[in-house]
Amino acid sequence: MQGRRITSAILALASTFVIMACSDDDDPIATGNDNTTVRFFNATSGGLSLDIAENGTVGPGNSNITFNNSSSCIRVNDTDPQLAVRPANSTTSLPGFAPVFTANGSYTVLVTGTQPEPVFTTLNDQVTTPATGAVIRIINATSSVTPWDIYLNPGTTVSTPSATAVGRNSASPFLTVPAGQTNTLHLTNTGQTTVLTGGTITVPSATAGTVRTIVVTNAPAGSMTLGTKILEACT
Repeated sequence: MQGRRITSAILALASTFVIMACSDDDDPIATGNDNTTVRFFNATSGGLSLDIAENGTVGPGNSNITFNNSSSCIRVNDTDPQLAVRPANSTTSLPGFAPVFTANGSYTVLVTGTQPEPVFTTLNDQVTTPATGAVIRIINATSSVTPWDIYLNPGTTVSTPSATAVGRNSASPFLTVPAGQTNTLHLTNTGQTTVLTGGTITVPSATAGTVRTIVVTNAPAGSMTLGTKILEACT
C-alpha cells in the first residue's frame, strides 16, 4: 500500500512538470522572457486591413489596422515571437512573414504589397539620442521605384541632402533636428533638387531626446500631397 502511495505521488509530480513544460514551450510570453519590442505599420494596397496576433490572440490596439496606421507596441521573445499578420477578422496568416529579431531590440515591421503578395520589411528602431536635439527617421512606404534624397530645413536654396537614395520599403538614417521648433523636410528624386509634388513635410516641434519615425505613403485619392504618419518611439 505504501509503495502505491509513493508511486502515485511520483506520477502526480511528473504530471505537474509535464504541464509546466508544455506551458513554457507553447507560450514563452507566460515565462516572462519577452525581451523585444515590435510594432507593425500597414502600408498595403487594395484596402487591406490587418490584425496582428500574438500567440494566437489579437490584443488591444492590434485589430483592424487600416492603411497608414500602426499597431500597438508589442513585447515578444526574440527567438520565438509567435506573431502572425492576418487580414482583419481572419484566422489565416498572410504568407511570407519570417522575422529575425535580437534580444533587447526594438523594431518596426512595414507591411506593403497586397494580400496575395505581401512584403514585410523589418526596420531596426534603436538609436542613441543626442543630449540636445530630437531625432527623426523617414520610411519610404510609397510605390515609387525612384529613390529619394531628403533635405532638412533647406531654407530658400536646396543644396546638400541630409540623406540620399532612400528607396521603396527602406528607411533613412536617423537625423538630428533642432528641438523646440518646427522642422521642414523636402523630398526629391535622388540627384535632383526639385521638390516632389506633395513632398514637403512639416515636423512638429519636439523636446530634446525625442525619437520619431515618419512613414510616407502614396497620396490619398484626390490629393496631390503624400500621406504621412508620425510614430513616436515605443517605450
